Amino acid sequence: MTRFLLTSLSILAIGTAFAPPAKADEFTDAQKAEIKRMFDEYLANSGEQVLESVNKYQAELEARDRAESSKKAKAFMDEIKGQELPMAGNPDGDVVVVEFFDYNCGYCHKALEEIRTVLAEDDKVKVVFMDMPILGPSSTLASQWSLAAQKQGKYFEYHQAIMDHKGPKNDEELAKLAEKVGLDIDQMKKDKDSQEIKDLLDQRIAQAQELGIRGTPGFIIAGELFPGYIPAAQMKDVIAKARES
Repeated sequence: MTRFLLTSLSILAIGTAFAPPAKADEFTDAQKAEIKRMFDEYLANSGEQVLESVNKYQAELEARDRAESSKKAKAFMDEIKGQELPMAGNPDGDVVVVEFFDYNCGYCHKALEEIRTVLAEDDKVKVVFMDMPILGPSSTLASQWSLAAQKQGKYFEYHQAIMDHKGPKNDEELAKLAEKVGLDIDQMKKDKDSQEIKDLLDQRIAQAQELGIRGTPGFIIAGELFPGYIPAAQMKDVIAKARES
């Protein structure tokens, strides 16, 4: 039957090469029913082959995307090497973890707990934070304040304070958090509104888009891209494998 269907389709293809393409409404009900029956029978007899072909094609696409993402991630890591970036952990760490995050992202809050776990258990890891404020004006405002904190050498302390904060993220609340951390509030207010910080946030979003990171969090660990939230156990596993290679 498969051979019959393919032969029929071949004849139909030859015929249509010398005739205007047929429209669906030009077939009779009987013809439509027969075409449907033939395809249903073909799928019933060859469905496994069709599914296998689709799965193979999907796997090839995913492999190609992973290879392209890996290439971009490694280029990005080379690009930021040596830059003074918001970070935690060992400044000279042998493995670098990069997180793109948003202060209003629930999974980013959860990811911070995973990062804390990794840092508590591994003193050779460097974690770099890339602000990616995409969830509203308060996300942008919080990132402006946190990058201002970096200028005073207390980025991670302030980053954690914002992430742990349960209330609104407005200037008043962010200033209170900065005061608790021991930051110079007047200087922060000047720095947070600087064109330098605004340009940096635009750059971070552009970098994330180029890497294919569409939402937060997004991680790069040892040059490998991981879109989405990942637990500490997975982070540690990737870090361990990076050290073995």
